[in-house]
Amino acid sequence: MTTCFTKRMLAAICGLMLAAAQDVGANGLLVTNVMVRKRDNTTATVTFDIAWQNSWRFTNINHDATWVFFKARQEGQSEWHRVLLEGSGINPPGYSNGMGTAVDLIVPSDRVGLFVRRAAQGSGTLAVTNVQVVWNIASANVVKTSLIQMRALAVEMVYVAEGAFKVGSGGTESGSLTDGSWTSGSPVPFTVTSEDVLTIAHTAGCLWGISTGNNNTFGGAGTLSASFPKGYAAFYCMKEEATQGQYADFLNTLTAAQLANRYSSAAWNRYTLSVSNGVYSASVPDRVCNGLCYGDAAAFMDWAGLRPYTELEFEKACRGPLPPVADEYPWGTTAIGGTTGINNDGTGRDTAVSGNCNCNYGSHSVYGPYRAGIYATASSTREQAGASYWGILGLSGSLWEYALTLGNSSGRAFTGEHGDGVLTADGYADVIAWPSSTTAVGIGFRGGSYQDGPLMARTSARDYCGNYSDPARNNLCCCRGVRTAPAGVLP
Repeated sequence: MTTCFTKRMLAAICGLMLAAAQDVGANGLLVTNVMVRKRDNTTATVTFDIAWQNSWRFTNINHDATWVFFKARQEGQSEWHRVLLEGSGINPPGYSNGMGTAVDLIVPSDRVGLFVRRAAQGSGTLAVTNVQVVWNIASANVVKTSLIQMRALAVEMVYVAEGAFKVGSGGTESGSLTDGSWTSGSPVPFTVTSEDVLTIAHTAGCLWGISTGNNNTFGGAGTLSASFPKGYAAFYCMKEEATQGQYADFLNTLTAAQLANRYSSAAWNRYTLSVSNGVYSASVPDRVCNGLCYGDAAAFMDWAGLRPYTELEFEKACRGPLPPVADEYPWGTTAIGGTTGINNDGTGRDTAVSGNCNCNYGSHSVYGPYRAGIYATASSTREQAGASYWGILGLSGSLWEYALTLGNSSGRAFTGEHGDGVLTADGYADVIAWPSSTTAVGIGFRGGSYQDGPLMARTSARDYCGNYSDPARNNLCCCRGVRTAPAGVLP
């Protein structure tokens, strides 16, 4: 994620940009040269350059993209506010795709940001200059004579295509999901075939789970509403877990009252966030951010216009449409390699000596989070990179990720609302329909962590995704957000 501000007087609206060309992800994502210019009495244009490496689009399969959103404040004011765009859809009127790699600009109906993706099939570095979007300044009580400071922020995402998929692998994972026909022995994978109301029952053809108690419980019979995201519909998922640099960017847009609840100075393992003269930074910005409680993660997702994923979506993000392999990991096999060591290239950038999963296995020797996407290289296979079917990285090991659980009524009540870019005065997510940030009831954990063994890193493992909640900060948790794909967006 990068941020930008420079003083440049433009007849009326003035854009402030700081060219912070900082790589905080696995693919050198940069958003630079952000400028705001007047347009009319109710809108302004925002232009920027964007580039990242290892971009792809494979038509009829999937693509990666970057979710770009903005924060603005008027000169002389202290608070940053969300920016609502004008128009919606693919390449709305008044927008410009810029020069360079041909891209699509996709604005969802809530207009809190936009996706930038390749316009045609291809792969490699994506680089575009002078992309133009339209800002609805009237929605921010800004007039065309205002002096504006603007931050552009961006997160790499991966498109998970619409379609049926299976949950549960038929293996020995703790608390695994299963078809309701299961009675004993190996679980029977259940097929999710739509986003319609889904019956939860110990009956053939219904969704069920092999545990009805403790931390991995599936709970009892019931239903999931048509609004509960089941993973059948297309969605975008963060390519990697949130990094320490991204979380620093988040903190730098908050008020003092909000920061009091969103920043920890604890000495977590390999945690490099600090504050100096009121500015937050991470000395290793591309390292995954640990020490995030659910309240922190929910606030980050709300601020960014994202949302938590459900545990059904987690398995879709890992497995895709492929038949499950018993006891598989997100990369589709049962082979796993612990990381025997970490090299440093001299710039603070972690490089793995071996392995494909940051978990407590083998001669694992470095305890803590690593660089986001550390196992992926230009020549790595899916298994070597620890990549999901879609190309999502780090879904197992590293740090526990928060997921809407099916194990209690609070999790099942989720209806898929996205963050609106606005937090409460004291720094909490303001999306009422999300589980409470102070109790975390309805939120479980998926994927395991660097401290846990390989069993918890399996795709269908639910060790702590039943009727288990923990609202406290700890060293082992991070954040990964998703967003339902806007209508009409295809692979």
